[in-house]
Amino acid sequence: MAGFGCEPHGKATPFAWMGIPAALVALVANLRLLVARRPGTPLRALAVVAITAALRSRGIRLRPDLRRAVIEAMELGALLNDRFDGDVVDPVALREQVTWFARSPHREVVWCYAKRLRRYERSRPNHGEPIAVVKLYRETVNRLSLALLWALASGTQLSAAELETRQAEDLRLLFNLVMLTQVMDDVLDAGHDRTLNLPSFATGPSATAASLHAVVSSYAAAAPLRFDGNFCLRLALGIVAICTRGMIAIRSAGGLFQTGS
Repeated sequence: MAGFGCEPHGKATPFAWMGIPAALVALVANLRLLVARRPGTPLRALAVVAITAALRSRGIRLRPDLRRAVIEAMELGALLNDRFDGDVVDPVALREQVTWFARSPHREVVWCYAKRLRRYERSRPNHGEPIAVVKLYRETVNRLSLALLWALASGTQLSAAELETRQAEDLRLLFNLVMLTQVMDDVLDAGHDRTLNLPSFATGPSATAASLHAVVSSYAAAAPLRFDGNFCLRLALGIVAICTRGMIAIRSAGGLFQTGS
């Protein structure tokens, strides 16, 4: 792994003190990102923390230039997402991101990601599709995005990174976290998504409070709290699941599913 730009750092133990040291080191190393202009939001900053911690648990230190690539990829992904959704996108900002990666050693990985994302988005389900169809679409796109970030951080190819997000337990937990935040985002943006006829967990005839709680359970129940090397991720997953359920309850009480507001 060192040949890909990641520096070996120590040797992981089976439980690694429940992942707490790696999480604390990753948080301290990325603390300034919480208030920096980029990655722009606390959620993205925490994603960098999680990826850094996952590397630390493997005895790898994330180099600053690779951290920058991960952050730039988040920005590019957000711009592409807005573009596919039909939102207004700053053409200068998008051109700057494309140019940055065109001049970087990561361009092949990012172009592969962009081509696959375009293919997925062009075949996205229609507004009002069953929630199972939306779930498959959301998982496909979000797994691809997580794989891109992991490929950049770990110096692997996109296909290998995607496979690891399916096989490595910590990355599977991180993916479930991403999906829970996607559910929450869909609930918060239900009005916007309905106006633009976008596929969403929270819109369509099959979207109910019960169906959304079932989706939350499908991600949270897969990771029961255990005192192992992924304790921090399991704890975070449980907390985010509670917050997501709370948001569903609040929006449901406000008439989200009855009035389509």
